[in-house]
Amino acid sequence: MSTLLTEASRKFAIELSNMLNRRVRVISVSGVIYEGLLVGFDNELNVVLADVKTSRNDKFPRVVLLKHAVAEVDLLEERLDLRELAKILEKYFPGMVKYVEEANVILVGDRIKVTESGVEGSGPLARRVKEIYDQFAAGRLR
Repeated sequence: MSTLLTEASRKFAIELSNMLNRRVRVISVSGVIYEGLLVGFDNELNVVLADVKTSRNDKFPRVVLLKHAVAEVDLLEERLDLRELAKILEKYFPGMVKYVEEANVILVGDRIKVTESGVEGSGPLARRVKEIYDQFAAGRLR
């Protein structure tokens, strides 16, 4: 049972990490809604937001919400499913694709890195990966 809980905790941390630098809505236990960029959290689930607007029409450059005040955290931006993109890339580049779940990164070969922000690398292989990435991001490739 503890192995299952450890795996669940690891996946929870990965999901929360994948929300970093994304717009989120945090609903407090008192019902106040905070919308901003998730810029940090700790293992206690205290969260830090940047460029925050509240349901009370307040604006703040930074807000720290302590764990006991947080009732819900919602992602407001759609994310690219890099796990799915990795499966597609594997069809084009068999044996060359590795999805690193903890970092939410795809590695193609030994020099190309794919994140939600785009493709890092150069050369013909990187250009082809970028073409596939662009088609996937535009919803034309699933």
